[in-house]
Amino acid sequence: MKVSLTVEAGLVPTFLSLLQEGFRIQGNVGSSVRSFLCEQLGISPEYVEKRIQTIFLNGSAVDDVEKAVVSDGATLSLSAALPGLAGAVLRKGGYYAAMREEISCKGEASSASVKSGKVLMKLFNMPLQELGPVFLERGVWVRGERLGDILRAHADAFQAGCRSALIDGREITFKDLLNRDWQTEDVLLKVKTN
Repeated sequence: MKVSLTVEAGLVPTFLSLLQEGFRIQGNVGSSVRSFLCEQLGISPEYVEKRIQTIFLNGSAVDDVEKAVVSDGATLSLSAALPGLAGAVLRKGGYYAAMREEISCKGEASSASVKSGKVLMKLFNMPLQELGPVFLERGVWVRGERLGDILRAHADAFQAGCRSALIDGREITFKDLLNRDWQTEDVLLKVKTN
């Protein structure tokens, strides 16, 4: 199911918790983390280098974004620098990276067969704030149950600030959107501002 919402700009942050919990995105897999982020998702190399300081691929810290390969079904988490000693240890290529050798992503050769696949992504702190609205506008796959929870929890704000709602290209009222049974459906969610 495809859900497209046009909302007032102040409502966009309401959806960011979905992106922190995890959302699926389709792209070509079998390439490096850098290639996936820059070429597939359109994030600038400078942003990846300077703003994204902590990267986890399938729960392992990534130091070399050229060697770590994103596979179909992978989980990729992005964060700016985390505070304190934990942040210093987890920072990609950081001075203390040797302290986490057991949880570091070992580099592997890129797959010869780049193919279409889905990746579970999670965004935290600055990347969540800066990249989240961009991902929402492009469209992200989320659990329908969680989308329903957010709509119900903020029903009054959405009632006032939702300018249009479409399901599979057909316009529906916010009331119908709110009352929908989201339990069993995954949703391709697109959120843009008016």
